[in-house]
Amino acid sequence: MSTPPVAGPPVAEIRPRTRVHHGNEFVDDYEWLRDTDDPATIAYLEAENDHTDAATAHLEPLRQQIFEEIKARTQETDLSVPVRRSGWWYYTRTLEGSQYAIRCRCPIADVDDWTPPDLDATTQISGEEVLLDSNAEAEGHEFFSLGAFSVSDDENLLAWSVDTTGDERYTIRIKDLRTGEVLGDEITGASAGATWSAGTSHLFYTTVDDAWRPHRVWRHALGATGDDALVFEEPDERYFVGIGRTHSEKFLLIGLSSKVTSEYRVLEADQPEGEFRTVLPRRDGVEYSLEHAVFGEDDVFVVLHNDGALNFELASTPVD
Repeated sequence: MSTPPVAGPPVAEIRPRTRVHHGNEFVDDYEWLRDTDDPATIAYLEAENDHTDAATAHLEPLRQQIFEEIKARTQETDLSVPVRRSGWWYYTRTLEGSQYAIRCRCPIADVDDWTPPDLDATTQISGEEVLLDSNAEAEGHEFFSLGAFSVSDDENLLAWSVDTTGDERYTIRIKDLRTGEVLGDEITGASAGATWSAGTSHLFYTTVDDAWRPHRVWRHALGATGDDALVFEEPDERYFVGIGRTHSEKFLLIGLSSKVTSEYRVLEADQPEGEFRTVLPRRDGVEYSLEHAVFGEDDVFVVLHNDGALNFELASTPVD
């Protein structure tokens, strides 16, 4: 039986818009499609989806067959490898029939115990706490994406963020893990991640520009109702901005990266209202990453870089 012909794909309307960058002028006929709130954009995307569904309808049996084969090879009820942080083992559960993961923790047996507990994927662990059930978070939404999942240094607060529309703009919320209470702090329009300062007084996060490039770092004071503080903004469109902490948790890191160049700025994590300082200023073509370490009495940043080293070189520099 032959497949009925499918109408041609939808054709987007041409709406010329002139843009100027660094003195260079060009015309973008489809700039209007960036506006995801425009009914015309939504209608065009829906038309594209309908065309794709119609053009590939004959592949539906094959799609379903592949899906079932992959599903049959997947252990749906499972556990991730536990990771110890201070007084807890943190891990993730997945359950058969559930689409999303459940993030949990259980207490350590002893301060000197670094052997992961013997966990059973089918039973609850003694003292286990469910920190976040993404299945419950996703309920009632056609789309769900978990962004940030960050536990404070005292392990009492959880900052997490979700996107329920698919536009990659996340809403950050904070929960008291001792009581389960969701605090009044709510941050909208953020990028995926979030990073605590030491002492749980502040939370750092990034936002994106119109091209979905993370370009600003903000500082939120826990419990504050006013505007958050803008900590850093990168005007160069070649660079993406991120915020995190060193593995030692002593320093906050603002990372800037283009395709061939990078730069880091640091701040002591227990001084969240201080000024970030540049470790090594950016130079075109020089990429580097860094971590904090202590060797004897030497407090240093360990730097992996390609300055004069095609295959990269490991070096160190004092933190001050």
